[in-house]
Parts: sequence; structure tokens; C-alpha cells
Amino acid sequence: MKTMKRFLLMIVVTSMMWGCYPGGAEFVEDTDAVLTTFDSKFDFASKNKYARPDKIVVDVEIDNGDTTYVYMKDVFAQTIFDAIDENMEELGWTLVDISEEPDLLLNPAAIKSTTYFYSYWYDWWYGGWYGGYWGWYYPPYYTISSYTTGSLIFTLVDPNAGEDSPINQSQASWVAVMNGLYVGTYNVSRVTTAIDDAFEQSPYLKTN
Repeated sequence: MKTMKRFLLMIVVTSMMWGCYPGGAEFVEDTDAVLTTFDSKFDFASKNKYARPDKIVVDVEIDNGDTTYVYMKDVFAQTIFDAIDENMEELGWTLVDISEEPDLLLNPAAIKSTTYFYSYWYDWWYGGWYGGYWGWYYPPYYTISSYTTGSLIFTLVDPNAGEDSPINQSQASWVAVMNGLYVGTYNVSRVTTAIDDAFEQSPYLKTN
């Protein structure tokens, strides 16, 4: 838990660094960030099979106690899966079906958040040269602006590790967060580049 808190803090600090950088980012792509962390005690080299879902969850809707998962469109999800599988294969991993008892489960997810800003201001006017005064127009002008941020999150989990857990849950052995990909216009190269960077940061995932 402490490791994950430090990891999330790194994401926040990275975002603040971009905002405080004197020159500022010239392009929206410059704000993309890729961070990875892993369990240093986990033996990745002894594993070689992984399974993954064929859809990516982007949201969860709860209505009257009923839970519905919202999935990324297949046309976008397939690009992400292709990049994942290519990188995993280069590291010596083989994609198998969940029924074939994989060593690890790779779980991709996407998180998107939109922040709205509401502001208002009053216009001014001058009443005349003689005896005039400054005043304000009513009603005020209202403006609404927003920005959207989001992240891709990958985790590798040993499906058998939960057997030794008091809550029957497996701790993630590897976590990768690619932040900023929802800002600006969609560009598939930004996504694939971020995924490649995440695996490049994680040479310990290589199998024997």
C-alpha cells in the first residue's frame, strides 16, 4: 500500500513539474508521462505465460444497485492490445487463454476525468463627463471552461497469489500508468509510444 501511495504521489508531482516549468510545454504531447513500479521480490523470469481480457473498462455505472461496465470502443482497444502483445512477446511471453492456467494476468484499464471551471464577471460603464460615475452592468457574464485528463493503467497479477491472502486478493506484481493521453486530440502514436515506454522501463519483465 505504501508503494502504491508513493507511486501515485509521483504522478501528482510530475504533473506539477510540468505546470511550473518556466518554458512550459509547447505541445500537448509534452505533458504525457509514463511511470512504472514493481514488486522487487517477484520472480518474473520463471514465468512465461500470460492472459488478458479482450475488452478495456473505462467506466462503471451504478443504477439502483446494478453495476454496468463501460468498455472502450474495440477500434481503439485493439490498438492497445496489439502494442501490449508485441511488447510482451519481445520479452519472451506467450499469450494464452485464461483456461490454460496462465502464470500472470495482465489487466488494462482506462480512467478519464473532466474538470469544469465556472466563473463570472461584470462589465463596466462610464456614466458621463459631468457628474458621471463608474458602474456595473447586470446581470454578470458567466463562462464555463473545462479540461479532460486521463490515464491508461496496466497491472500484472499472479492469479494464484490470492490463495495466500487473508482477503483472497492478489497484489499487483507490476503496475504501469500512462498519464495525459486523454488531453488534446486523439493520436494513436501517443498511445503506442507510451505503451512502448512503459515496457522499456521494465526490463525485469523478461523471461528466461
